[in-house]
Amino acid sequence: MPFFLCWGFAIWLVASAVFRLMGNYFFILEEPLFMIAAYILAIPLVWIATIPIYSLKKIKGTERLQAATCIALPGMLIDAVVLLVFDNVFPNLSADLDRYFASWLLWAYSLILITGFIKAPFVRKNTIYSSN
Repeated sequence: MPFFLCWGFAIWLVASAVFRLMGNYFFILEEPLFMIAAYILAIPLVWIATIPIYSLKKIKGTERLQAATCIALPGMLIDAVVLLVFDNVFPNLSADLDRYFASWLLWAYSLILITGFIKAPFVRKNTIYSSN
């Protein structure tokens, strides 16, 4: 499962960089639609970042939940510390936004864990239907 731990760290790094550089566009208290969009946008992004990897690595059954946990774990551990020093890590975000950011993180990590329960494979088996 080390691959999935590394993949989880990479996802955390990219997401943190996005919020460090552009987080002020996602979390705007005066514009709740932008905040709602950030939550909704997380759904396909998490799907794209996890489901194809499970198929690529041929992960099935209970191993999927283990893989999902390994993907979520690095970011969860790091963000537990990051939230303590939120002002320093995300200077572009107001300190008042830390609870919204933490809420979004819980949402995103929950989505990652949910992908471990999904049984549908990403790539379907190729079948050829004859019209004869």
